[in-house]
Amino acid sequence: MRVLRLLVVVAVAGVALIASGVAFGVGPWPGLAGAVVSPHGDVRYTASRDNGSTTVRAVRPANQGGVLATAQCDGAWGIPAVTSTGVAGGVSPDGRMLVLSEPPSYNGLRSESKFLLLSTATLSPEDTIVLNGEFGFDTLSSDGRTLYLIQHRSRSDLVSYVVRGYDLRQMRLLPGVIVAKGEASSMRGYPVARATSHGGTWVYTLYHRMNGNPFIHALNTGQRFAVCIDLTWRPGSSDIWSARIVLSPDGRRLVVRSGGAVVATVDTKTFRVR
Repeated sequence: MRVLRLLVVVAVAGVALIASGVAFGVGPWPGLAGAVVSPHGDVRYTASRDNGSTTVRAVRPANQGGVLATAQCDGAWGIPAVTSTGVAGGVSPDGRMLVLSEPPSYNGLRSESKFLLLSTATLSPEDTIVLNGEFGFDTLSSDGRTLYLIQHRSRSDLVSYVVRGYDLRQMRLLPGVIVAKGEASSMRGYPVARATSHGGTWVYTLYHRMNGNPFIHALNTGQRFAVCIDLTWRPGSSDIWSARIVLSPDGRRLVVRSGGAVVATVDTKTFRVR
């Protein structure tokens, strides 16, 4: 049976463990990605750490070549991964901002989390966000106003998390925890795959439940609401980690694939599952 749940925000939670060649989860976050590509696909950003500093580079794709810009930042920073399979995040939908995260320690929950905001035009740092507690990057809104974060608060259940929003204009964490009506204050799951609509208005994340069917969080980044969609597909233990979600060219269908086969299709207007 299809179940829809209306939320105000949506986030992903995951962690990194290399097992059978797949990144599974043993701590709060998926970890860091090697690089992230701009929304138009014309620039690739990397972050390398050495001796207490980070070198950020903007380069052309391999077929064009060439380093466009390089910057040195104090501290250890990296490109945030947004799924347990290593999908990279951090670039705003308009391509103007790059968010870097501190590397996760995978040693319990941190007492403080930091994020570095850079202008992609110059790679110069514009601001640093410092939050008390264990927070991770999720996504940026299409209008550039909101940074979506996930917060882990339970040391005994590192997969459990709550959703938070950060106002980038007022530079403050929005109060309260946003949950679906009738549900617990925390959510659980491993992010497996992600797809984003043109312009970044909608961000779709496929989650793996340890017990139960997979589900998709469809986040409207500008209006700060989301729909949670339960799938009827019951994957095998390995099938879920090879799953991918792809938007049709017109953005009206979200296709879930695994093992070369289509296992579910979601109408992005009605959120009905076929």
